[in-house]
Amino acid sequence: MIAVRADHDGNEAVEAPAAWAPPRQAALRRVLVAGDVAAVAGAWFLVLGPLGGYGAGTAPGLAVAVAAVAAGALALMGSQQLYLARVCRVRAVELSRVLRVCAVTGLVVHLIGPRWGVEPSVALTAVAVAAMMAALSTSRGCYGVWLRRRRSRGRSTRPVVVVGDPDESASLGRLIGGHLELGFEVVAAAAPSGDVMGALRAARSDTVVLAASSFDRTELNRLTRRLLEAGVHVHLSTGLSGFDHRRLRAQPLAREPLFYLEPLTVTPWQQAVKRTVDLVGSVVGLVASLPVLVVAAVAIKLEDRGPVLFRHRRVGQDGEEFTIYKLRTMVPDADRQLHLVAAANQRTGPLFKSHDDPRVTRVGRVLRATSVDELPQLINVLLGSMSLVGPRPALAHEVAQFDAELRMRERVRPGITGLWQIEGRDDPSFEAYRRLDLFYVENWSLELDLVILLTTAKAVVIQALRDIRRQWRTSGRAVTAPLHVIDLTASAVESVADVGRSAVPTTT
Repeated sequence: MIAVRADHDGNEAVEAPAAWAPPRQAALRRVLVAGDVAAVAGAWFLVLGPLGGYGAGTAPGLAVAVAAVAAGALALMGSQQLYLARVCRVRAVELSRVLRVCAVTGLVVHLIGPRWGVEPSVALTAVAVAAMMAALSTSRGCYGVWLRRRRSRGRSTRPVVVVGDPDESASLGRLIGGHLELGFEVVAAAAPSGDVMGALRAARSDTVVLAASSFDRTELNRLTRRLLEAGVHVHLSTGLSGFDHRRLRAQPLAREPLFYLEPLTVTPWQQAVKRTVDLVGSVVGLVASLPVLVVAAVAIKLEDRGPVLFRHRRVGQDGEEFTIYKLRTMVPDADRQLHLVAAANQRTGPLFKSHDDPRVTRVGRVLRATSVDELPQLINVLLGSMSLVGPRPALAHEVAQFDAELRMRERVRPGITGLWQIEGRDDPSFEAYRRLDLFYVENWSLELDLVILLTTAKAVVIQALRDIRRQWRTSGRAVTAPLHVIDLTASAVESVADVGRSAVPTTT
């Protein structure tokens, strides 16, 4: 039942009862709390017991001490808002607050522990803090991987209502729909002049996304206050697109909330550093991968006696064409057979991709699954036509279908890896390709390049495991145990590397 009352201005406002909040969120919080308790208790039990010698012959005393530490740590985590999605969604913020909780817990135990008969040394306390941090980081990392996978399948998502003009509402809907792993699912849309409260009630939602540019100032303020008084979670879209949120600086003017947008500045020394990294990385990469390239070349040659290298013309920086080098993964006359598989295209727009492309050879499937086929592009990096990091090198016929805005991607060298390659490679929509490439060009920095390079290693391993899993399932084998092993391995890789997740600027 929704209670209705009058606000201070006499306008009708709606109070959202606790039952309005999706019950699935409470269930997720219980899973997270259970993981935290297990991580904290396990770390301190290990340190106080086997390492500290405490509790020998007094197991009940050890259990009580560990339970007290776990309860105190849980209270500290609650005070740090570590059970709110809007805080934990940014991994770097989450880990910094977890570290703060671990340090305070260690300090408290060290100071008041003697009253309980616990007297850990400074060194042992430091070990306990480190163990607690490692346990919580791993536990929460695994939880994050598990939750994102559930949400990517449309489960455990929070229903949201988008309010704005039709065009902007549709744009926000596509953006949210393309990132279900973030936990939002658009269930309804409403016009600025429509019955927003009615839409929320009908959708049983307590979350709204307002397209601020669709409202006039008075209308936006009135609706926002009504929603907040009703206990609704309000998200505001600025109307900006493609700008890294870290370039926004809160700069209130006469107590009004304004933002300053930092300009993008690329200095000559930054360009010099990027080119130096490209040169060093390409030389080291070619030398280190030489044995792999030799084995791959022999395998390609033995399979069909065709050429080892695949040369193709691509469009690079400033619209200049260049020849890209890759290990051949398709039959020699693959280009002439493109019309035979055009109907199997799994992407929208001018891009082409088919997971079951019959033109791919047996050796080629292995090379693609491991990304070994792209190693010869290091030659392009060495020659200066490509960079280690940048937008995907596009084909000439694809570029012919790009509009003027998307051709801004030609301001930088194309790259072997990039933001689209690690975030949107499995996204079939051309809009994701467009948005991520333009985001990279608009927000380039050395830090972003470094993070993309580090994230690429994780993405390559996970992609290889997924391709192996796909081939195993399609092979018709009845044994499912290897599938579980592959899933566990992929989860372990993703959770270990999860610490760097938030370093890639979110484009949503």
